[in-house]
Amino acid sequence: MFLIKQLLTLKYTDGTSMTDHLNNFQGIMNQLSAMGIKSDEEIQGLLLLGSLPDSWEILKTSLSNSTLDGVISMNLAKSSVLNEEMRRKSLGTSPHSNILVSEYRGKQ
Repeated sequence: MFLIKQLLTLKYTDGTSMTDHLNNFQGIMNQLSAMGIKSDEEIQGLLLLGSLPDSWEILKTSLSNSTLDGVISMNLAKSSVLNEEMRRKSLGTSPHSNILVSEYRGKQ
């Protein structure tokens, strides 16, 4: 029960390493598997996307809309979040930069 709770409460924090988050996620999944509790790739992909904050909502929505059968595998989710992290780092965007622009526009 402890591991299930840990998995469901695992949350990524913007600005931290996505690789570390993925390692934590996979570590919990491995421990559950060793106990005989297995989950499909699709469930793992959804759980991973569910661990992302609201600032990742565009990625989550576009992934959901881009799959042919609505199924998001763990491999697709993992590669997508790593690519998004690289994109955000290369642009130098922070999760708060869009909020500041919106607030500034509203005050003009």
